Amino acid sequence: MEKHMLFFDIDGTLLDEKEGIVPSSTVRALHRAKEMGHLIFLCTGRCKAIWPKDILEIGFDGVVGGCGTNIYYHGEELLHATLEPALQKEIAGDLSAFHIDGVLEGQSAAYFRRDYWMPVVKAIFEENGTFSSKCQLFWEDASLDFDKMALWFDESSDMAAFKKKYEDRFDFILRDPTFYEVVPKGYSKATGIEFLCEHLEIDRAHTVGVGDSTNDLPMLAYTGISIAMGSGNPDIFSSVDYVTAPVMEDGIEKALKHYHLI
Repeated sequence: MEKHMLFFDIDGTLLDEKEGIVPSSTVRALHRAKEMGHLIFLCTGRCKAIWPKDILEIGFDGVVGGCGTNIYYHGEELLHATLEPALQKEIAGDLSAFHIDGVLEGQSAAYFRRDYWMPVVKAIFEENGTFSSKCQLFWEDASLDFDKMALWFDESSDMAAFKKKYEDRFDFILRDPTFYEVVPKGYSKATGIEFLCEHLEIDRAHTVGVGDSTNDLPMLAYTGISIAMGSGNPDIFSSVDYVTAPVMEDGIEKALKHYHLI
């Protein structure tokens, strides 16, 4: 069997978002994939500051983080694309001025606005264990060092003005009606996988992508095999080769068995 590189999203793919756990069947499948000689990677929108320690400890060979802005292989950083300090400061000012909530994500910290108010952001900030205390910084006060953004908004926000100003420099990925994931142009989960294919000299035909949401679409379009979680966003189902079972119904294990990867 040819060695494959397997790429897994975190939230909603490895990690069940309702239960807050990685099923034992998933861990078992990942360990078996490694035993079979495959390389396993996280491929996530999360930047390094918020990579879950318990998931890293499963034993991944590397991480494509921040939607392709940060790449690690066997503990070595291969790529890190960040934003110019002046641009970071300008963005933070505009987010405050346009009354947009969210999280600015970087390698060492995640930044929130001081008067965060959107329910999802409140839950992210206040939930025990989601962010360490060092990550709970306010962008009005901190020396910023971030690579990408997760932005939430409501009727009090002028998201249209913010998007118009920055859409030539960033891709705005609509994750739900009040949530954009915002990534510097030229970077995606697919560009991260392409980088590793070239670095490790592995043909893209021997890559597998597993995801659940719209920010996974570049990854799923690039990999030789594309798999969607049955508990994911139905909008992506028509774009993949295979829709597996939901996370908590052994979806990862069933998908890898379906393709005879384990």
